[in-house]
Amino acid sequence: MNMNLQCNAPIQLRNRCAGMTLMELLLVVAIMVVVTAVAAPTVQQTLANQSLKKSADRVRVAMGQARVKAIKNGEEYAVFFSPGGSYFNVAPFRNFDQQGSLAGQREQELAEGRTSSFEDDLLPRGVLFIAGEVGADSRGAEILSVAGSEGALKPIFFYPDGTSQDAIITLQNQKQATIEVHLRGLTGIAKTVRPDFVETEGVQ
Repeated sequence: MNMNLQCNAPIQLRNRCAGMTLMELLLVVAIMVVVTAVAAPTVQQTLANQSLKKSADRVRVAMGQARVKAIKNGEEYAVFFSPGGSYFNVAPFRNFDQQGSLAGQREQELAEGRTSSFEDDLLPRGVLFIAGEVGADSRGAEILSVAGSEGALKPIFFYPDGTSQDAIITLQNQKQATIEVHLRGLTGIAKTVRPDFVETEGVQ
């Protein structure tokens, strides 16, 4: 019934029911291109910020793991990280020498695009440790003097009594946004802080 009505409709009505013209299609495409161009930087920024926050959360969790392991095993643990790089790991400090070679291997494999077996040792692509302020304490200084450990990796100590060194670790993404992980030595508890925001996030 409806088909017969359409076929018998006046020419003006049939034209109105016809498909889009080429000009209309081009206009729609142009609008879509403009909207995409405007939205793309915002989407990229959002994704980069999410990756940055995820990175800080992973470092914060690693600090919590180091604290728990130090208490449980009764020995000094450390979160090792590479300033200017993306490597970090939790291990007993006595394994410091192994950490240096492991970090070099991981960074090399990352450069070659082989990351599936050790993603937990690296920050997401595009995020780096750009600064690390670790507070000096007598226990940490003694351990370092005995071990004679100097190298590209920096350790943050966690002790069997649940305390740690004070530390502020700064991470940065490709968009130059930064986030910090603050570690309070007296409690061994870490939290993430966005310097450009007032609120703090994530207490272990």
